[in-house]
Amino acid sequence: MICDLSVMRLRLTTLLLLGACASPTTPENDLADYRTLWEAQRLKDYTFDVVRNCYCLGRADVRVTVQGGVITGVTELASEVAHDPELFRTIDGLFDLVQDAYDRNAHEVQVEFDPGRGYPTRIWIDYVEMMADEEMGFTLLSDVTALEG
Repeated sequence: MICDLSVMRLRLTTLLLLGACASPTTPENDLADYRTLWEAQRLKDYTFDVVRNCYCLGRADVRVTVQGGVITGVTELASEVAHDPELFRTIDGLFDLVQDAYDRNAHEVQVEFDPGRGYPTRIWIDYVEMMADEEMGFTLLSDVTALEG
């Protein structure tokens, strides 16, 4: 009986120690940390080049211009043709998109960040495992550049 009690204490102690060693890092925590890094820069006027990855029409490499935190222009890089700004996101909007995917328990969320400045550089979301063509993502093709002004 004493041996059983000692073994049970040893197992409990081991479980508690292993639990204490577990990393508190989760994708949501990483997202919050990177968002904080991005927000610390206080950029409201900037541009970046991006491609929207989806099974949809109008897929092209574009330059997104943001002023006052709002998209003011989306221009195709190759042809300079304007695109619908509603199909794209600000950097804050990209963070919101990823958070929404986590909140909705998307089947798969892949996100990479610029390690120095915090903004997302690649996002891929598959909301439903068994549904075709609802996946979406964005891949930045350039650094985020502050607008002079």
